[in-house]
Amino acid sequence: MKVSCFLSRIFLSLFAVLLTAGISAAADFDEALSGMERRYAAADTAAGSFKQVYRAPGGITQEEAGVFQLKRPGLMRWEYRTPEKKLFVADGKECFIYAPVDRQVTIHPLTPADLARTPFAFLLGGGNVRRDYSASAETEFKPAFPDTIPLRLTPVHDNGEYAFVTLELDAKTFNIRRVIIRERSGSTSEFLLNDVVLNQKMNDGDFRFRPPRGVEIVRIQE
Repeated sequence: MKVSCFLSRIFLSLFAVLLTAGISAAADFDEALSGMERRYAAADTAAGSFKQVYRAPGGITQEEAGVFQLKRPGLMRWEYRTPEKKLFVADGKECFIYAPVDRQVTIHPLTPADLARTPFAFLLGGGNVRRDYSASAETEFKPAFPDTIPLRLTPVHDNGEYAFVTLELDAKTFNIRRVIIRERSGSTSEFLLNDVVLNQKMNDGDFRFRPPRGVEIVRIQE
């Protein structure tokens, strides 16, 4: 199956969640949200491993796993290792999705507005979530880890892509352990994050992608 633009939408969303700090919330959540804000506001980079579970209406489920790197401003590398190798790279201007099994690279434009309106910016402290989201207790999804605080973030304005984002925070360190993105189509992408390290030195070359010779290149203009 060829890689579609779904991955680009998900990772733009995920990047915003992992790079933004500061949320409008009820008093019960103030301590957790303030702790998360302090934790990630000074982060320039974040790296770790992930497991992604995608669920679509009709009982369709897909599980994948790999490692990721994020760096301000807008640099991303998501390297899938199982069950198939796949690579997502964003250099701040474009994002590249490479599926070796398909011998295909899909290229999407990447603008500051894309990053500003997506929910994966919490890990590096960017964006304005206080203005763009409201927070409430998460009741649909049970915690995946012990001693965590699950919060649901609902966009104040309709962004046309996702209905809400759920963050599961460590109750002591306020690290983000899990991110759930519910698309308006009803599909859900869940990311479980492990071994996350902040402010680790990274090579900018890891965020540049040169398509291998002989692969099909599909350029999406948006």
